[in-house]
Amino acid sequence: MRKWLSTQRQDFRRKLLPFDRVTDFSKLRRLTPYRPAFGWHRGKCIDRYYVEKFLQENRDAIRGSVLEVCNNEYTKRFGGKQFAKSDVLDLNENNPARTITADLSHCDAIGDTTFDCIICTQTLLLIYNFTAAVHELYRILRPGGVVLVTIPGISQICPTNMIGAGADYWRFTRHSARRMFAERFGSENTQVVTYGNVLAAVAFLHGLVVPELTAEELDYHDPDYELTVAVRARKSVTVANE
Repeated sequence: MRKWLSTQRQDFRRKLLPFDRVTDFSKLRRLTPYRPAFGWHRGKCIDRYYVEKFLQENRDAIRGSVLEVCNNEYTKRFGGKQFAKSDVLDLNENNPARTITADLSHCDAIGDTTFDCIICTQTLLLIYNFTAAVHELYRILRPGGVVLVTIPGISQICPTNMIGAGADYWRFTRHSARRMFAERFGSENTQVVTYGNVLAAVAFLHGLVVPELTAEELDYHDPDYELTVAVRARKSVTVANE
């Protein structure tokens, strides 16, 4: 889906008038969003800025045999020469990037201890039984392998035309994220970080995009405004025979 959206963004931008950068925030005093659908047609969405910041900070884990959901854009961008094999998981059989057709909460198509790294960005919100998905992530990781997960904290609901027949079920906090991964991976193997602040959250909800905020505004961290929650969980090397 991300690859398709990226192509659509590029095609749409070429047809746009000059970028209407928001500099007067009084324009946001309104009952409807300044731009719908995360503003994705105008540039990089603010939540993706944080997703990519997290992956950049944890690129050391993207190595060996890597599984990514929907496409392998981030595997290639952040894995560099560290990864040896790339697979893409998706339920959509029309996705040309897909190498494995499976539901992340029930991955019978994937054997135990298959991957060294799994990249799962902005996906668990779309899975009703997210606990089962976490258990599957654990099962298909090799001992010592790492899963890199991002999930929304503050966000509008995903428009149905962006997720097809799926549904947007959940929002998370650092506390819920830590608990759901620590229960399977162990607290000592679970690291959780958050990104965002009140300005970034308001801007994101109105569909403003990355170029409309400064790096200083985006990078300021306020733990009370968790726009994006990110998890790095490692499968213990002591479970080789589990």
